[in-house]
Amino acid sequence: MESEFQRLKSLGWDMPSTNDSGLFYKGPISEDEISFPSGSYDGGDINHEANGFWAIQRSNSVEGLLKKHGIKTLWEVGAGNGNMALPLREKGISILPIEPLYAGAITLAKNGFPTFFSTLEMLSLPDGSIEAIGAFDVLEHLEAPEILISEIFRVLKPNGFFVCSVPAYQWLFSDFDLAIGHYRRYSQKSLKTLMQMNNFENVRTLYLFGFLVPASLILRKIPFLLGRRRQFRQVHKSNQIFGKYISILNPLFSLIILIEQKINLRIGLSIISIFVKK
Repeated sequence: MESEFQRLKSLGWDMPSTNDSGLFYKGPISEDEISFPSGSYDGGDINHEANGFWAIQRSNSVEGLLKKHGIKTLWEVGAGNGNMALPLREKGISILPIEPLYAGAITLAKNGFPTFFSTLEMLSLPDGSIEAIGAFDVLEHLEAPEILISEIFRVLKPNGFFVCSVPAYQWLFSDFDLAIGHYRRYSQKSLKTLMQMNNFENVRTLYLFGFLVPASLILRKIPFLLGRRRQFRQVHKSNQIFGKYISILNPLFSLIILIEQKINLRIGLSIISIFVKK
């Protein structure tokens, strides 16, 4: 990563210094302004979710898009505690994480990532200096995502890439979304429209986890319509239990995901997309 940092410094970048925890710090950051429960991260050395079914399948799809376009280094905005950074690194992608929640950032640092405890805007990277930026399940947590997208556009090189994932379908919005700080869910059309309005051109968009849509409708949306309102701790515990059941059937579900991709299934719980800066 040192060569990347030296390149940016040569363009006039004032690179942040490290703090006592080994994080590249660019603060202060108010966690109250971040629409995501920091209690989701424990700040520990190990992120077990990064080895889970959801993280692995999502990273497989993203890896395919990155390698198809020759992307070997990715700045990841809102990297959390490494649900994407860890599996992508295992696949040979160099990840530079940016994370504004301390508990997530410190886990990334403990796992050997040169982690920026910051937001992208606060880093003030040089104009047109970055080849590729990723934001995985981030845009839905922003009340005004166009602010971040505008900054991504500014720092990307001409014909630079932005790759992202977002939760699919506003009609599936439920107490799950409320509990983890979502402002919205997306369709392919709404995501593409948002990006086109900010001068990005879509290269490829696909759905993932189509077979889980009925389960989401039955277990999340219908109870929500009937008045259920869970808090974050309840949602988090439910997700952990659901994840354990999925892990038992992981080989079967992996085969289903492969079939979905082969037939280009036009439905899913997650949307994966890559855009190019016009």
